[in-house]
Amino acid sequence: MTTLSKPIKKHSPVAQSAMSFYQQQAETLMASESDAALVAFRQQASEHFAEQGFPTRRDEDWKYTPLNGFLQTHYQRSGVAQISEADIKAFLPPFDVMHLVFVDGYFSERFSDDLSELPAGLSIESVKDALDFKQGYTAFLSHEMGIEKEAFGTLNSMLFDDGVVIQLEPHCLVERPILCTYVQTQNEHANTVRNRVTLAHGAQLSLLQQHVSLNNKLNAFDNVVTEINVAEKAQLNQVVLQSLNPSAMYFGLQFVDQAKNSVFRTHYISLGSSISRHQNVLRMAEEHIESEQSSACFASGQQIMDTRTHTEHQAWWGTSRQLHKLVLDDEAVGVFNGMIKVARAAQKTDGQMDNKNLLLSDKAKVDSKPQLEIYADDVKCSHGSASGQISEEQIFYLRARGINAEDARRLVTQAFLLEPLESITSTPVRHWLADKLMHKLNA
Repeated sequence: MTTLSKPIKKHSPVAQSAMSFYQQQAETLMASESDAALVAFRQQASEHFAEQGFPTRRDEDWKYTPLNGFLQTHYQRSGVAQISEADIKAFLPPFDVMHLVFVDGYFSERFSDDLSELPAGLSIESVKDALDFKQGYTAFLSHEMGIEKEAFGTLNSMLFDDGVVIQLEPHCLVERPILCTYVQTQNEHANTVRNRVTLAHGAQLSLLQQHVSLNNKLNAFDNVVTEINVAEKAQLNQVVLQSLNPSAMYFGLQFVDQAKNSVFRTHYISLGSSISRHQNVLRMAEEHIESEQSSACFASGQQIMDTRTHTEHQAWWGTSRQLHKLVLDDEAVGVFNGMIKVARAAQKTDGQMDNKNLLLSDKAKVDSKPQLEIYADDVKCSHGSASGQISEEQIFYLRARGINAEDARRLVTQAFLLEPLESITSTPVRHWLADKLMHKLNA
């Protein structure tokens, strides 16, 4: 057995205990694997994790997102629990999708659609199959340096054992959206998933991903890393819906590479979890690229919701749009951190980033940090952030038309929260997400 590495940084006893636990989990996983290269890959990640450790509030990027609640529970990899078809059916949207189901972090052939007759040009396989038979672990190395800058990315490299690999061949269009449902069924369970999505030249795809819990009593942990490559003239529309129960934990990290004349749109909707953090790292490497990153988050109780983007314009005529909205009630905490970075070569860049936050309680808090870093001299870029409570003038206007105060506040909040969804081109998808937001708003 390999000797566990010792941390270089000084950590609290609680953090050290959690680090040792997850390193031991990695040791157990490595002991079960026959691929020496994969074992070496995990070992390297484990050693890096020992040096890196979990972030603390002394780290600037984690200043407003405390991990105390996460570190006190040791989330295990304990296999798959029993679940029924009726349980899965409850999570299906009211429109036709190609459904892939992951139970406790593992692909479920039983609950997923039949993948033997996919549309022409589309291939889908679980990461477990990809690791075993075709691509090997090297398929997951292209963003590894970026992934391992993040502690939960490193943890993912140590422990991921399944996920999905989606590939679409040149000029193929898949009309039916692919829906990946990640369902938590076990308490104190770690669901560690690694995904890869590759669209070839001129391909088009819609990808929906939802994170859900089987019931409201589970305290489980989703740790997801997704790598996306959008080739020249390809188009990917993505939605990530995080509606785990209020005790769960969610950490999502995405790396996206775009080529010339490609389009990438992503919408993140956050409703659940005790602590959630969703981060996009987007690289617009060639000319005439379009991207959109938007989010709608509604936190209540003592939830902490953290949304982050890092967008790099690296070539001419790139266009990026971002609209991020947080609604915070009770004692909830919201965090937004966004960066648009424009390289010297990225002339004629058009980048906009807007963050707006609505506080429904005097005890709710938000910390926002939109940033621009521009090295080109012929660009059009803007960023902004605004936080506040509902305007009494708006309430007065609605009450003057016979609407009571409670309904007036709900209507204003609803209009505020639904705006990021307006750019979703699929009407059924937009209505599905709006219903999810409205359900929590009216609860």
